[in-house]
Amino acid sequence: MYTLKNNLNYSKKTICIFLCLIVLLSIGLKWLTLDLDTLPQADTFGYALRGISHVNGDFSESPRKTLGWSLFLYPFLTIFNHSQFFDLLNSVKMLSFAVSIISIYPMYLLSRRFFNEKYSLIACFLFSVEPHLNHNAGLGLSEPLFILVTILTMYFSLSRNPKFFYVAFLLVGILWWIKFNGIVMLPIISVIFFLTIKDYRKHIPKLILGFCIFLIVVSPMLLQRYEQYGDPLYFSQSDTFYTGKQVAIVAENTKNFSYSAFDYINEYGFVDFSLKFIFSGVFNLLHEIFLLTFPYLIFLVPIGLFFSIRPIDQDKKLVQANWIAILGSIIIFITYFAVVQERRLLFHIIPFLIIFAVIPIQRLIEYGLSTFSFTKNQRIVSLSLILLIVLLLSLSFSFRYETTDKISNEEQINFSKYVISNYGGKFLDAGGGLRGINYVNYIEPNGDFRTYRTSDNLNSSTYGNLSLISLYAESLDDFISIADEYDLKYIIINNDGDISSYYPFLSHIYDNEKDYPYLEKVFDSNTAGYSKLKIKIFKINYEEFYKND
Repeated sequence: MYTLKNNLNYSKKTICIFLCLIVLLSIGLKWLTLDLDTLPQADTFGYALRGISHVNGDFSESPRKTLGWSLFLYPFLTIFNHSQFFDLLNSVKMLSFAVSIISIYPMYLLSRRFFNEKYSLIACFLFSVEPHLNHNAGLGLSEPLFILVTILTMYFSLSRNPKFFYVAFLLVGILWWIKFNGIVMLPIISVIFFLTIKDYRKHIPKLILGFCIFLIVVSPMLLQRYEQYGDPLYFSQSDTFYTGKQVAIVAENTKNFSYSAFDYINEYGFVDFSLKFIFSGVFNLLHEIFLLTFPYLIFLVPIGLFFSIRPIDQDKKLVQANWIAILGSIIIFITYFAVVQERRLLFHIIPFLIIFAVIPIQRLIEYGLSTFSFTKNQRIVSLSLILLIVLLLSLSFSFRYETTDKISNEEQINFSKYVISNYGGKFLDAGGGLRGINYVNYIEPNGDFRTYRTSDNLNSSTYGNLSLISLYAESLDDFISIADEYDLKYIIINNDGDISSYYPFLSHIYDNEKDYPYLEKVFDSNTAGYSKLKIKIFKINYEEFYKND
C-alpha cells in the first residue's frame, strides 16, 4: 500500500531546491495582484488601527473581530513605527504576503502525511499557484495567518504520537484568537484523535490535558470579552443574525434587538426556517465552494474525492481525517451562508482540497490508465504537462483580478475629504462611496492614526462633524420613516458599488432620481469633475416625504 512513499528518496538538498523554486514562483504570482498604491479593504484599516491600538497599550476586544491578526501585527508595528498612514497599511499588506509565502513549507509537511516527497512537492505547487490565495495574500487580511495555523494544526493532529496533540490543541486556541470560526477545529481534532490514535482509551488523560491547554490559550480572550460585554462568547452578529437580513447585523436600529432561531421558527414555522437557513445555506455554501475550485481544482478535486473512497497509496484513516477536516469546517457555515456569502471564509479548506486534488495526479502518473501505463520518460512529460496547464490556468485567472487605478483611488480620497469638510450630521453610505474616509480621518490635519485606541472607537463611526450609520428596513417607505427616527440627513449612493445586498430599495434611485422628490440631490460626481466615480449624495426632505405619503 505504501510503496510510493518508500520507492523515492529525494535528498534534503533536492527538496530544498524545489521548494525554493516553488516559493519564487509563488512570489511572482502573488506580486501580480499585489496593490501597494491604492486604498485597501475596510477590514485592513480595522486590523491596522487595532494593531496601533495595541502599540498604545489598548487591547480592547472588538465586538465583531477577534484580536489574533492585530496581535500578530503588534510587534512589527512597534518596530516599524510608521509616521505615514499609507506606509502602515502597506506594511500590513506585506506582512500578510510574507505569512502566505511561509505557509508553503508547512503545506509540504502536511502533504508528507499523505504522499512521498515528489507528490508532496506537487501539492505545494498547487497550493502556491492557487489564485484565490495569491490575491488574498496581499490584502492585509487575517486569512493567510489563519490558513498557516490551520495547516499546522492538521499536521500535528495527524501524528501518531499523542504528545503532538498538545501542540494541536494549543494551535486551535490560536485559531480561535484569529477568527471566531477557528473553534470548529476543536471538535475536528478531537474526532481525529479517536480515529488515528491506537488504544486511545489509554490516552484520554492526554486528551483532557489538551483541552486544558486550549482553555489556557483562549482564556484571556474570553475574560476580556466577559469584562467588556458581560458574555465571554459575545459576538455582535449573533443577536440579529436570524432576521435573515445582512444589514440587520450591523444596523443602528437593531443594536438593542434580539431575534433568535426560535423567534424565526415561531413566526414563520420550521419549514420556512429549514428552507431559509438550511437548504438555502447548503446551496449557497456549495455554490461558493464550486467557485472556489476554479480554475483547476474543479477538475482534480471531484476525481480525488472519488478515489479517496478506496485509497491505494494513502493511509485510509488519514484520508478520513481529511474528509472530517473539510466537512467539519464547512458545516459550521451552513446557516451563516444563508445570509452572508463571504467566500474568503472558506479559504482555509483549500489545503485539504489540494490533498484530494493530488490523488488523481498520482494515480495517473504512477499507474496510467486501464489500457496503458507510462514509461519513465512519459511520466516526466505527462507530469510536466499537467503542471504547465495548472500554471497557465492560474495565470489566466490571476489576470481577472482588477486593481483600483490611481485616478480612481485619488478621487475616492478627494471625495472623502470633500464630504468631511463640507457636511455634518448622519450619513448612510450605500455601495461604499466613502471608501477613503478612514484614510482621510486618520491623516493630519484631521487626526493622527498613531494615537488610535480601540476603546475610544468601539461604538463610533464619527468622522469630523459627520457620522456613518446603517439602518435596517424592508422597503423604501419603511426606511425613510426609520431614518427620520434616527435623524439621518444624507444618503450616499455609489452606482459602482454593491447596493442591493444591504439596500435593494435604494438601487434604482441613482438613475431615477426624479421619481423621488423627497430626495434632494446635493452632489453629483458627474458634474463635480470626477472622471471615475459615479456617486450622488441625496439630502432627505422629510416634510416632502410625509406630504406625499
